[in-house]
Amino acid sequence: MTATPLTNGLQKAIERIQRYDAVYARVLDTAPTEGGDTVYRITDRQLFESVIGTFVTALNQQLAEGDLMNIYDVALHIPTKALIIANKGATLFSLTSKEIPNITRHVGSCVYMPGVGMEYANAGIVGNVYDDQFVLRAESACTPSFLFGSQRCNCHHQWQNVRELAASFNTVTPPDTVAGDEFERWVQDQFVVRDGKHTCQQPGRVGFVMLHVDSQNGMGSGYTEGEFVIDLAERASMRHRGEYTSEQTYRTSMYGGFTTIGINGDPRGENDGVGYKITPVILDYLAVNKSVIMLTNNPLKIAQMERFGYDVTRVKSIGAVNVAGAVEAHERGMEFHHLDINGELMTFAEDYRRVREEIARVISGKENETCK
Repeated sequence: MTATPLTNGLQKAIERIQRYDAVYARVLDTAPTEGGDTVYRITDRQLFESVIGTFVTALNQQLAEGDLMNIYDVALHIPTKALIIANKGATLFSLTSKEIPNITRHVGSCVYMPGVGMEYANAGIVGNVYDDQFVLRAESACTPSFLFGSQRCNCHHQWQNVRELAASFNTVTPPDTVAGDEFERWVQDQFVVRDGKHTCQQPGRVGFVMLHVDSQNGMGSGYTEGEFVIDLAERASMRHRGEYTSEQTYRTSMYGGFTTIGINGDPRGENDGVGYKITPVILDYLAVNKSVIMLTNNPLKIAQMERFGYDVTRVKSIGAVNVAGAVEAHERGMEFHHLDINGELMTFAEDYRRVREEIARVISGKENETCK
């Protein structure tokens, strides 16, 4: 068959994908079968370079000026057999919309999840998430709200809320300098990585993990039964675009928007909640504390966390609901069975204050228990 402009070079991509099984099989063969470890990190250089060259990064160590083992991690999540490829992290000086200064450790992970496909997520670590209970917000991507400020949903409000909360419990005082290189050195010194743990050097009251699952636009609508989806993020994005076009074209509900294009609403819950495994898999990889204050209204997220051994204290997360988002908020409760969301209007300030008070109450109670 003659190559067209569309498929020119496609054969190389196909050949690389065809190598997946052989390289993945080598990873499985080297993984320990005993010992109780949840995550197996690849330290064999030859195997590491095979994974980095074959899977998502497609990098060649011989062409790289730096050692890729100093830049990336390759690991196997033993309970799920998920292959994880992640950068080793970078430290960011961050400002919230209220301009509260904080330090965030950013780790991006591509997870080859059996039964799902190629998941991708970005984790932001603020404060200490290892020594004690920490706060978690895991959120699937939502292009309309994050890029265009859409008020049809509360997604971006929830994300803004957790960023403000993380900063308020972990505010930092930056150095008084106008020298950019000096400031950058200070930023980089705020986290130290040892044994796979990203340890914050600044004291804070409670740590946070903010997990943004880029590949799950529109409630993970890229999931397709029986297929390992290579282009999971793109498929989810285009299905989500079709979902809300359907809502307006056919004047249907959010769940109806999904069924109009031929898929179930929130496919993450299919096959025993396989789409919700991404959060505990990444948390296991980060080796965080097993006690979590989880900002969520979704009982399926909680159930999957508990299956993986996490002790979850749930705090309701609304963010904000105004008149433009009241219909979808109502549908989340009625059609998707999310907890404590029914279309009632809520300002950002009101919900921020409530959530902050609830988190403070939880950690104060734990501190009091420790003192007994």
